[in-house]
Amino acid sequence: MKTKLDARLLQEAEHFAFRFACEDCVHFDPGSPDAPARCAHGYPPGPRRDQLEIARGEITFCKEFELR
Repeated sequence: MKTKLDARLLQEAEHFAFRFACEDCVHFDPGSPDAPARCAHGYPPGPRRDQLEIARGEITFCKEFELR
């Protein structure tokens, strides 16, 4: 799901400790020294926690995201 990235979203993400990154999702496999990080459903990993700070315009969120 694509979402407009603006000042309001950045403020709310900080205020509410918004969880959105692959690393926060139950379907994310962080990998190991021998295997890269991956999504259990085969989606490309992203967005990452630091992307709200550097992304411009919009950010894409996974519809299968579930908190651990």
